[in-house]
Amino acid sequence: MPGTRVVITLFFFADGLLIGSWAARIPAVQRHADLTNARLGLALFAASLGALAAMPLSGRLCERIGSRRVTIAALLTGAASLFLASLASGLGGLAAALFAFGAGFGAINVSANAQGLALERLYGRSILSSFHAAFSSGGLAGAGLGALAAAMGLGPRAHFGALALTLVLGGLTAGHRLLPPDADDPRPARTFVRPPRALVALGAAAFFTLLAEGAAADWSAVYLSHSLGATAAVAALGYTGFSLAMAASRLVGDRLNGRFGPVALARWGGLLAAAALTFALISGSTPAALLGFVAMGAGLGVVVPVLFRAAGSTPGVSSSVGVAAVSTIGWLGFLSGPPAIGFAAGTLGLRSALGIVVVATVALALLSRSASPTATRAFAASCSSRRQCCRTWTVCSSTPAR
Repeated sequence: MPGTRVVITLFFFADGLLIGSWAARIPAVQRHADLTNARLGLALFAASLGALAAMPLSGRLCERIGSRRVTIAALLTGAASLFLASLASGLGGLAAALFAFGAGFGAINVSANAQGLALERLYGRSILSSFHAAFSSGGLAGAGLGALAAAMGLGPRAHFGALALTLVLGGLTAGHRLLPPDADDPRPARTFVRPPRALVALGAAAFFTLLAEGAAADWSAVYLSHSLGATAAVAALGYTGFSLAMAASRLVGDRLNGRFGPVALARWGGLLAAAALTFALISGSTPAALLGFVAMGAGLGVVVPVLFRAAGSTPGVSSSVGVAAVSTIGWLGFLSGPPAIGFAAGTLGLRSALGIVVVATVALALLSRSASPTATRAFAASCSSRRQCCRTWTVCSSTPAR
């Protein structure tokens, strides 16, 4: 069991490592492909489309072939397509590679969470937030390695090639330690035309959460530099602090969930994010705004794990399909929020436009009740006893369920 938890953690870390590495080398890939900003935007949109297409599909695949196979295949796809992106010499090649890269990201976002939820049920206690902390840490590590590679004069082809080789070998070697299909959610999903109301509410909460995350990623540095006059180096600290605080809050998220419960985490996380961003917008001070973005990251960091856990507990759908649905809706928020803020900023100014994010985080707090587990997903329902489950899956926890 501890070994399985380490392997799942490494897959989450590897997913973040790919995302962070790509983000750090976008300018170099753009130069190699000789793309204008507008054409680069089209290529990046292909990655978003790939993620949106893969999320619901991967949920169904997890039901059919198991989340272990999907997780391994998704990591290999992401690693290989990132290397192919470094070889692209034009818009078509880069868009195709990034579509596959986005698909790999979308698929592992569903399947790895299904693995985490399955292991969490075996542990009988909250551990999902620690996996999301690994993803955040991987993103930071990838960005740092990308900056280091750029400083050393290492091109994206060599950088992504070495990264892909490492992750492919690691994924194939460690993948067998992931939970087998027997450990996935045993209940067949119902085919429904209209999703359960609980899943719709969770999707809305994820939409507002990821809208706020996307806004921090795309607009924090712009706000600090253009609205407050910070230097480029200081402005970059806005999202860095946000990301570090998010990773730190996820490290303690499981303990907080056990002490206060998921509803309180979602409610107070949303309210903290709303208050922190409001402080950043009205302070008029760069240090105060930096502090506000840090607090905003701390508030939002604990929310996605509790939403995914609740999605995996939705009656009538399997864990993988529930997570896929909520991930897809949340991703729409991540994609639509930053452009909406940009359009609003053209009319109202950036400071006022970022008020959209304040409203979104308040809406998240109002939807916090959706984070309450709606059904017990213990595997005792499909096994004669916990001991029988452990014999079947060859992994067992000595920790009793609470």
